[in-house]
Amino acid sequence: MNRLLAVSVAGFLALVAAPGAQAQELRPAEKIYADIAGLKGAAREATLIEGAKREGALRVVSTLRGELTRDELAMFQKRYPFLKVEMSESGSQDAAERLLTEETAGRHLTDVIELAIADMRELQARNLQARYPTPATDAILPQNRASIDPQSRWTPFSVSEFGIVYNTNLLKPEDAPKSWDDLCDAKYSGTISFDPAEVRFLYGLYVMMGDAKMQQWMECIGKNKPIIQRGHTQRLQLMLAGDHMLSPDQYFYMGVGLKWRENRTPFGMVTSAPILTSFLCAVINPNTPHPYAAALFADWHLSDEFQDYLAKAPRGPITRPSPYVPTDAKLVVYGYGTDAEYAKVLDYWKKYMPR
Repeated sequence: MNRLLAVSVAGFLALVAAPGAQAQELRPAEKIYADIAGLKGAAREATLIEGAKREGALRVVSTLRGELTRDELAMFQKRYPFLKVEMSESGSQDAAERLLTEETAGRHLTDVIELAIADMRELQARNLQARYPTPATDAILPQNRASIDPQSRWTPFSVSEFGIVYNTNLLKPEDAPKSWDDLCDAKYSGTISFDPAEVRFLYGLYVMMGDAKMQQWMECIGKNKPIIQRGHTQRLQLMLAGDHMLSPDQYFYMGVGLKWRENRTPFGMVTSAPILTSFLCAVINPNTPHPYAAALFADWHLSDEFQDYLAKAPRGPITRPSPYVPTDAKLVVYGYGTDAEYAKVLDYWKKYMPR
């Protein structure tokens, strides 16, 4: 494990362990999970299946979207055909907002939501994450174990890498940036695109660079006349079509998927620069009407079946080596920050970036 990853992991663990670390009264679902915490293997699954058969239903919000959500539902339903599963799809932030809204209204509708750790801030503040310790997380690779919450408030299942990508028709690999600082080079002026201010991305930069360095970097990037355009997918497609050369805020899997389908796709990743890394997780509603089925679904995310599917999708499996990120890449793991930190990074954006 390289030094940058080790430092980032230490900070991340301090972040997730701090809030609500004191003992709390167990909710009904959590009492069930505490009772089965010592079970493993076939005995554990049999217990969950027996309870899930009694419940017969499950309601899930998936954040994978599109074909991935449809495949996710089909695979899980095939594995556990006795469950009637209602699965809707939503963005990570929207999934958190939906659970928060339902629970605030006292309507215990959703059993499990999928979302990024970076979007759990309000759920954690409201104690809306069931503590579910599961041996399924034993399969998570060492480089991804920073995703595991010491309090078992989520079950991580996928890693998302976010970094610098470029059009290989417009930039040869030897001419592409090798670091985040290289993006300040005048030769890239007017050729780099960003979404409008995204606090998750900006906070990742803040964790990676530190306060003073980030402010300096934002200032030089602003002077380099970046293109500001909403929509990661649309900007990636425009970049690949030759509209501009570079984008430093793109999910790697999006371009990798296009290149896997068509090898001529002019997509390149900068893996010599640190890569911002977040994790997708399954969060069980502490007031779930179907606690056994919810636990089955959370564990299934770490099954060989689903992890192999993610590797081929391509999305980042968490129990398998990444199919597209080198093992020696520098990963910066981050979660969420404070209101003051968010305000600070947004102020830097407003101050230095074009409107």
